[in-house]
Amino acid sequence: MSTRRTRALGALAVIAVGPVLVLTASAHTVTRPHIFWANSVLGTIGQARLNGTGVNQRLIRAYQPYGVAANGSHVYWANMQLHAIGEANGDGTGVRQDFIAGAKHPAGVAVSGSRIYWANQGSNTIGEASLNGTGVNQSFIPANDPYGVAVSGSHIYWADLAENAIGQASLDGTHVRRLFITGAHGPWGVAVEGSRIYWANLASDTIGEANLNGSHVNQRFIRGVKEPTGMAADRTHIFWASSKAIADANLDGTRAQQRFIPTNQPFGVALWAGATN
Repeated sequence: MSTRRTRALGALAVIAVGPVLVLTASAHTVTRPHIFWANSVLGTIGQARLNGTGVNQRLIRAYQPYGVAANGSHVYWANMQLHAIGEANGDGTGVRQDFIAGAKHPAGVAVSGSRIYWANQGSNTIGEASLNGTGVNQSFIPANDPYGVAVSGSHIYWADLAENAIGQASLDGTHVRRLFITGAHGPWGVAVEGSRIYWANLASDTIGEANLNGSHVNQRFIRGVKEPTGMAADRTHIFWASSKAIADANLDGTRAQQRFIPTNQPFGVALWAGATN
């Protein structure tokens, strides 16, 4: 592990995103498929087309961002320095740095339907609110050192760094299983797509994978990655943040591109609604 990434670990650095949803387009909707990422060093949210072109490393100013999520109308990010969740339109306008205040070292964001979720690394909880920012519950689900959040149609998942596990709970916060998938190696990010779940094993430089019911676990699904953190997936590809780039691979783990989009110390990846390669 590099010295810089080790320091980021001590500063509570993090990741993660959830699945993407198709919502009605608005005046500020990005019409082409895009990818977003949190630039922890630059203090920005970056953006590019899903084929890796049109890179903008400074789309949105942020404050120690460690996680990003997107849907069909807005981009959200974890402002660790401000203890808040930020929000902006997909084109980078209408920025609200404290869209949801009162988080505790937020480290990972996910959106699903009318709800938004985030990992409170500083209070060992998963927070939740309505997508308009009301009804905030900072202690929605108890967790242990959560880094990164993802949401499927029926469950919430998070990376548990302390337990080396992936946690799971029902969307209403019940049926919590903190050790849903065990044997991870410093998990920092998690993503779901279809019937599969993926996570970033920072400590072993691998991407893990399993069925969405927790069976057929493969902790070394993709090997030789470089300090992976945040993750995202669509119907054809997996994306993850590494130490110097956004990387991608096919859903079956083949044809990995370790420097798909060069950047510096990204933590968190998100795909625009309905994105396909």
